[in-house]
Amino acid sequence: MEGLLTGVYNAYLYIGYDLADRRTDNWFLVGKPWTLFVLLGLYLYFVKVAGPRFIKDRPAYNLDIIIAIYNITQVIVCFYLFIKGITFGWGTKLRFNCEPVDTSNNSDAIEMASWVWMMYMTKVFDLLDTVFFVLRKKSNQVTFLHVLHHSMTLVLFYTLARYAPGGQCVLDASINCFVHVVMYSYYFITNTFPQYKKNIWWKKYITQIQMIQFCFLILHNLPTVLQNDCGFPAFAGGMVLLESILMFYLFSNFYVRTYWKKKDN
Repeated sequence: MEGLLTGVYNAYLYIGYDLADRRTDNWFLVGKPWTLFVLLGLYLYFVKVAGPRFIKDRPAYNLDIIIAIYNITQVIVCFYLFIKGITFGWGTKLRFNCEPVDTSNNSDAIEMASWVWMMYMTKVFDLLDTVFFVLRKKSNQVTFLHVLHHSMTLVLFYTLARYAPGGQCVLDASINCFVHVVMYSYYFITNTFPQYKKNIWWKKYITQIQMIQFCFLILHNLPTVLQNDCGFPAFAGGMVLLESILMFYLFSNFYVRTYWKKKDN
């Protein structure tokens, strides 16, 4: 038993530290591998157990002002990160395909790594979406797709921030920022000005944009697992690839059920 525990501990040290980008050792919520498991565990426990139990015999909370601030903050932060990510120099200083991670300590490399860390922080912030649904008794919106998407995205961006903070993934994450600008703009308008909700015709196009994003991520990350000399870590590109394939499948099913089948009926 002692030998098994020692082996598990050594594996934890090897995966959590030896394989990691050591520049991130002291970064908030990244440097210690256990923080990911704590965050994910607390999120799932609140969503599935503590939150529903807490709100069961209470009236739904009115969080309109908090949600309005949250949504507009998401729009501003994601727009900033999108602009910042694009200005790193894709197609000039950086390659669109198979861009390796610069693991040096020069200012450009640290700036890009810090950008990936900020992206991870937005994914932690995104978890509040579900918290708001629970506290407002919107249990119909706490779907399997919603919870799975937030959970997998949190794990993915932790992995990128800890093991591959830069290179190929920055372009992918920049596009994700653009999608979130559109998405949270819609949420801001419909939650802050519900009287205009029926007049917003572009709701279904948000899902289409998300699906197009996943197609790009699939094509963009295929070389990382198919080319031996790609340069970007294959396991990180593979995680982006696998999550994108799964999310495209699930979002496609959601789109068909929500828009195509309703139209047929």
